[in-house]
Amino acid sequence: MRYDRAVTGGDPTAALWRSMLALLGHVDSAPDRATLLDVCLDTVVAELGADRGIVVLSEAGQAPYIVNARADGRALAPAEREEISRSVIRDVLERGASITWQADVAEDGPAPASMRALGIVLAAAEPITWPGWRRRGRGAARGVLYLDFRSPRRALQAAPHRPLVAAAARLISILLDPLEEVALGQERERALAARPPQPALAELLASRSLLPLKREVESLVASEAPLLVLGESGTGKTLLATAIAEASGRLPVVRAMLGASDDLNTITSELFGHERGAFSGALARRRGLVDFADGGTLILDELLNLPLLAQRLLLDFTQFGTYRPLGHEGAEPRRARVRLIAVTNGDLEGAVRAGRFREDLFYRLAGARLEVPPLRERRGDIPALAEATLAKAGAPPLHLDLEARRLLLSPTLALPGNVRQLESAVLRARDRALAEARALGREADAVGAQHFAPGDLGVGALPPAGPAQPEVEEAAAPAGGDIGGRYHELLAARGRMDGVEATLLREALDRHGGVIAHAARALGVPRTSLASRLSALGITRTARTRP
Repeated sequence: MRYDRAVTGGDPTAALWRSMLALLGHVDSAPDRATLLDVCLDTVVAELGADRGIVVLSEAGQAPYIVNARADGRALAPAEREEISRSVIRDVLERGASITWQADVAEDGPAPASMRALGIVLAAAEPITWPGWRRRGRGAARGVLYLDFRSPRRALQAAPHRPLVAAAARLISILLDPLEEVALGQERERALAARPPQPALAELLASRSLLPLKREVESLVASEAPLLVLGESGTGKTLLATAIAEASGRLPVVRAMLGASDDLNTITSELFGHERGAFSGALARRRGLVDFADGGTLILDELLNLPLLAQRLLLDFTQFGTYRPLGHEGAEPRRARVRLIAVTNGDLEGAVRAGRFREDLFYRLAGARLEVPPLRERRGDIPALAEATLAKAGAPPLHLDLEARRLLLSPTLALPGNVRQLESAVLRARDRALAEARALGREADAVGAQHFAPGDLGVGALPPAGPAQPEVEEAAAPAGGDIGGRYHELLAARGRMDGVEATLLREALDRHGGVIAHAARALGVPRTSLASRLSALGITRTARTRP
């Protein structure tokens, strides 16, 4: 029956005021609103002797979802959060009035079956309302403060404390009004703090060879139009996109790595979020990257990896700024205002012609285009980039000697991995220079040409594959002579060996259409080992169609 008519003995006034004061006493002591919500819920649960206290919200067009759940001064585990009487919660949301059900009294009809199934003796719920709260057009939010009791003795404490439950519900309504925005801001701050420092736009575009690109970028920083950044792998496209976003002041900057999954539901959840219960295991509502980027910039990295079905979802968002999280049941979609910057190293126009990328989405995303030139087209920047890499590596400070500069400026240098490959090659050469200095018992001050292995620098620097192997074997273990000279011979032999290995691995990839797993099987090595060596040698996998 409804427990409103329950008869209790004694005067509860003193205990009620004590509980009220205990609740209000925490308002000034909690460091933030989220902690205060925990303390408020813990206080009500403790004062009433309840087994658990849960706060549930329901926004227009959404299924109710739990925002906080406590018991015995701790947060409930995901499985424990589900052990509630949803019938009671639904009843409160529909009536807009407090309800208390006692499981073993059926005077006004049977208690909800969920109470019996969970062993709940009494369940009390108080409505939480915000008459004027509107959040991004989602409608007025409502909620429920829910308490349940598994012990008949504890349940008798609930009735005289009903004013305490009502007061707690009102306090929670005040706390939750801005709480989601506070929590969202904290998550954004954590995401930004976890990101490594990014170079500023002026730093990225400092070289003379990038002056034409710099002029284009400066005209686009203040624009709100979508931007498409093109360029080969390793040219710094994502760094440039991030620097443009930060220079524009459209924060936060959120990066979406596309292509991690081909599953449409997974992609939808990642980009647009999901509602609780949208699929098996969805125990709580999840915000998507679009929601996190609201008011800022969303960088869509590796755009060509987005499957066709998912491209349709993105098209709707680019057209109207609206989206639907997975499991969203409302008539109206949600909205977010973001600037989109798409990044790809592929031939996007070719993909459109081949039917692998939607033409309408292409023109939506290509409001403006930037193409980052490959390193081979701006060779004059290579020494400065190498010196900058050495400077960022820290102590001890090293520089490039003259021979190393000449090597890096060589027109035969391919560097297919562009800036990323150059940085990797310079850091490996630095390690060799330091190792050589330690072996000779002196301080290293420069990186020389002898410290670069051909395999680090690309195809153009590799020796012919035929005669190299005997030469490597002959020099692999030099004996006698000066120890410094012997060590230099060993380094040279290692470089030649890397060159031979790189040639062999490229041949294996060519024979197997660029598929690493097949090449690894033919070579008799683990796939992970082969992938690691390809990365170390600067070899870019290219899938090819076998005749």
